[in-house]
Amino acid sequence: MTWYMLSVIKPYTNTTLHRALAQQWSTTSNPPSTASKFYQNRTPLSQISLFLLLDLLGSASPRIPSYFPTTHWAYVRLSTIESRLRDLKLLESQPSAPFLPDVNATMGGGGISDDHLPFMHKGVEILHVIPSPFPGVWHTMEDDGEHLDGPTVRDWCKIVGAFVLEWLDMMEVWDEPEEQATGKRWLA
Repeated sequence: MTWYMLSVIKPYTNTTLHRALAQQWSTTSNPPSTASKFYQNRTPLSQISLFLLLDLLGSASPRIPSYFPTTHWAYVRLSTIESRLRDLKLLESQPSAPFLPDVNATMGGGGISDDHLPFMHKGVEILHVIPSPFPGVWHTMEDDGEHLDGPTVRDWCKIVGAFVLEWLDMMEVWDEPEEQATGKRWLA
């Protein structure tokens, strides 16, 4: 199974730009080719199985609800990875609760107006990973790199990295030499 992720890194939110990109990707045809696996997806937009939007994740002890029922399965996978990494003592931060505690979809995340909306309106599934409430420094003079929590940022790198590797099924084909000898995988 092939999965696609879109990462948008930006200095500010530009809804007009995202709307234009979603529109262009929904109307631009992929070139026909029997050799290309992408031709089965007629447009670049139809290649996106999941739009993973990571936002405002640098403060200590974030709490992220599950925002959309249609992608709750992906939220649960991300939450399970966080739990496994914590159980294995591979994460640095020591929050009082998991970053992703909403495995039963009971936190009532609601919708947040953000970069994903033009894509969602075109039918793309969204996994929105954004804390609720927002960090206290959001849109203040302290909203800068000096106010990021290093252990939390590094933990997000590990959690999202593991999610991407599992998503792409890399764990099945990318064994480290030690794993080949012992048959043990680092996340197993």
